[in-house]
Amino acid sequence: TEQGIKQSFDLTRVMFSRGNITEKIRFGQKVVQQGEVVLDMYAGIGYYTLPALVHGKAKHVYACEWNEHAAFALRYNLEANGIDDKATVLEGDCRVVAREHNLIDFCDRVSLGLLPSCEGGWETAVKALRDVSGGWLHVHANVPDREIDAWKFWICTSLLSLVQQNPSRQGWVVLCTHLERVKSFAPMIHHYVADVYVGPFDLRPDQVDMNGVQAGILRHGTEFQPCPQQIIEPPSCALSSDGKLNQKWMMNESGDL
Repeated sequence: TEQGIKQSFDLTRVMFSRGNITEKIRFGQKVVQQGEVVLDMYAGIGYYTLPALVHGKAKHVYACEWNEHAAFALRYNLEANGIDDKATVLEGDCRVVAREHNLIDFCDRVSLGLLPSCEGGWETAVKALRDVSGGWLHVHANVPDREIDAWKFWICTSLLSLVQQNPSRQGWVVLCTHLERVKSFAPMIHHYVADVYVGPFDLRPDQVDMNGVQAGILRHGTEFQPCPQQIIEPPSCALSSDGKLNQKWMMNESGDL
């Protein structure tokens, strides 16, 4: 039991990190809002799905997971907590099952809790947000501390490029409002979560003055800083160009892990 939530799993077959406890509490008790439809693209045994339902009072969570053992534990945990009627478990590649179950233009909030990077799910996450209101993406990654600003700007410009592929969303903005440091991964490298609003300008948080630009970050919660106009090079925590789930900072000079 963790923060009043019952969790069971086979520790020989699935992942569990105690270090994520602060983010699970934050997501359930402070981030998710009552009545929201949430897409959890990397659900595991319910790390964020369960808090979203138990504490956040989400209307429904669509939980994607392709590890059959984790999906089994997720279903068990939903039933053990009496919330199995408020979640739909979708087994398989989240990018595929979200489309197959018509989760496009359907969700208020998307959790992207995959490490070392959830970059591969961004396009699906943006498409899942409602056309009329947009919503929130919670972007997880292992990031070298020295690259935090570059990472946030790169996320925003990358997401804006995805938004602009849809003609009906040309008036949308991308605003990173908060950065949460979750836990240490390696010396000077931490697991971070960026809270990013992606949606219509008129519905942006706190009506932040974005100075006529479409993408940027908030510093100290109030100070807006636009993304640089020049092309932003992907930071070393971006996924490698070969599509494998590794990052440049993990490699030695020969390019090997």
